Amino acid sequence: MLYNLIRPFAKIALGLYFRKIYIANREAIPLDKPVILAANHPTAFIEPCILACWLEQPLSFIARGDLYVNSLILRKIYDWVRMTPIFRQEDTGYSNLKSNYETFEKCYETLEKKMPLMILVEGRTIHEKRIRPIKKGTARIVFGALDKHQDLDIHIVPVGVNYTNSDQFRSVAMIEFGEPIRCAKYNDVYEENPAKAVNQLTKEIGEKLKDKIVQIDKKQDDELVEMFLSLKENEIDSGIYPVSSSDSQLFVSQKNVADRINEFSTEEKQNLKIKADNYYHKLAQKNISDFGLMHRNYASFKNTLFAIIGFLPAMLGYILNAPPIWLGNFIAKKIAPSIEFRAATAIVFSSFLYIFYGIGLYLTGYLMGFGWWVLLLMIIPVLGYFYIAYQEIIKKWWAGRKANKLNSEVTINLIKDRNELKKMLQ
Repeated sequence: MLYNLIRPFAKIALGLYFRKIYIANREAIPLDKPVILAANHPTAFIEPCILACWLEQPLSFIARGDLYVNSLILRKIYDWVRMTPIFRQEDTGYSNLKSNYETFEKCYETLEKKMPLMILVEGRTIHEKRIRPIKKGTARIVFGALDKHQDLDIHIVPVGVNYTNSDQFRSVAMIEFGEPIRCAKYNDVYEENPAKAVNQLTKEIGEKLKDKIVQIDKKQDDELVEMFLSLKENEIDSGIYPVSSSDSQLFVSQKNVADRINEFSTEEKQNLKIKADNYYHKLAQKNISDFGLMHRNYASFKNTLFAIIGFLPAMLGYILNAPPIWLGNFIAKKIAPSIEFRAATAIVFSSFLYIFYGIGLYLTGYLMGFGWWVLLLMIIPVLGYFYIAYQEIIKKWWAGRKANKLNSEVTINLIKDRNELKKMLQ
């Protein structure tokens, strides 16, 4: 019940936090089969929340068990929102490992009912654009389920979770579903050698998942690749509406960039870095951004008029909506210093504080006898969303306006430098 109750609120919160959520190739999920969604794990729990909100079928997923062990309240919440705890010795000690038998039984039951089960197959949360070694637990759950229910036709769907900057408000999430793996093809191998079957299936999960991830092979290349990922992102103006889309254009373009740079030699990367640094240095000297250079048309008369007319309602929306959001972010920074947990924690605390903030405003108006107060409460979130849209448009308008002030010769030379950078990747 709690799952269905909080789902619409979580969807609103995620739609506000992210500028755009791309969920592509959903048709790859077999709806009439027991399915495991095998995803990478770049953030604390944002990716399970996105899928739970945007997939039609109720989603069950495995979550870390140390929180489950230490809190009776969290045990109830785990059950209510369809989370199943998994216990690792390094988190909860050796004594809790036996509780995993119950976890596996719940997983088998979910698969038997043909309900999707999500497993974060890397095991640990790492905020980086590269896949980590895949744990063998997913394969073991598959073969454990087949031992109990031989007729199950289990499919594993790799789910690549990618973010432009997951810890930044109004960034972009890109979720890509890959080609399903039919686990029955490993039955003969499993009968002869269970360990070999587990290893082979785990290896295939990793290979299929890597195809759906923006992968930077070497950590020392992060800064260089991010420069070029920004160039690709700035070429695509996705707009504000709708919040979600099934388009793969941004993901494909960013994956191609990362894959191409991975192939370069050390010397080629050094030359590319020099050229990129030079381009961005020129932008900084002129006090403009790459987005502004690409979208100088944003400084149009229509957007200028919108900037003037929308200023007062946007500021009102900010003032009325800021307190719970600011406090939620403040708490997140204090209790979740790790970048992997910060965004998820901020979303949760800001959402709950916003609800209590609204209840407090309603009770204040009710006790003071303000009948029009209810109407005001309905307007507050609308003004808040208008502020988000307004500041996003104004940011683009300002970037375009500054780029428009350049003389034509400087603009032409900057665009020429940019095109040369792109050609170096071809």
